[in-house]
Amino acid sequence: MSALYLRVTDLGVRYGETVALQEASLEINQGERLALIGESGSGKSTMAMAVAGLLPRGASVIGTLDFPVLGHSLRLGRDVGVLFQDPDGSLDPVMSVGDQIAEVAMMHQGIGWIAARVHAAELLGHVQIARPLTRLNSYPHEFSGGQKQRIALAIALAGNPSLLIADEPSSALDTVVQRHVVNLLDELVRERGMTLMFITHDIALASERADKIGVLYQGRLVEFGPAAEVLGSPRHAYTRALINTHISLDTPHSKRLPEIDKAGLV
Repeated sequence: MSALYLRVTDLGVRYGETVALQEASLEINQGERLALIGESGSGKSTMAMAVAGLLPRGASVIGTLDFPVLGHSLRLGRDVGVLFQDPDGSLDPVMSVGDQIAEVAMMHQGIGWIAARVHAAELLGHVQIARPLTRLNSYPHEFSGGQKQRIALAIALAGNPSLLIADEPSSALDTVVQRHVVNLLDELVRERGMTLMFITHDIALASERADKIGVLYQGRLVEFGPAAEVLGSPRHAYTRALINTHISLDTPHSKRLPEIDKAGLV
């Protein structure tokens, strides 16, 4: 059995008088993949950014975050890499992609510039950027959206972290590119034995890729457990509503889309 990587106990986040997350508790083992699902504003990103230590100034946090495997508090970049939804917001437009990757490697791996540039080329190859050596000096605007997201993934991996947090990493991309990015992310996480926390609205994706699922609703973690258990025998009404509103590509165009009746869900 894998060692316990992360224990979240009664985590709460408040912005002034607004409660964004309350009394959330869960555990993830080393190498597991956790999907956080729920509607927009439910607290998914707040929870993930609290774990990463990336909440904005003014956020009030209670509860505890323990990392038994690490034996110390999480270090951003070194222990955790973050992949955001919008690659354009993650990349510096006036800095070559090779330098952006190398800078992170130098900072968190303690290697020199030449070694960092070599590492950057290797990572570009790992994230399936063609001709990685020649693309080191290219700038973000010279790449497609899917390529930029793969470069952002390379930057997130440059510090060799043990935890990767992916906040809807494919939702800004078209459907075909989404699948390529998700497959690549899953492959690299498995190869490196990393722990993964990813945020998604896609229940099908969560069922395919996650070992555990956390369901958030109105700032509460209303359900958490093994993916097969949560999706196969949901205990909370909101989880059942999410599953019932999932539609497939085979759904007839004439069929009315299902809705969530929120009365009595909490």
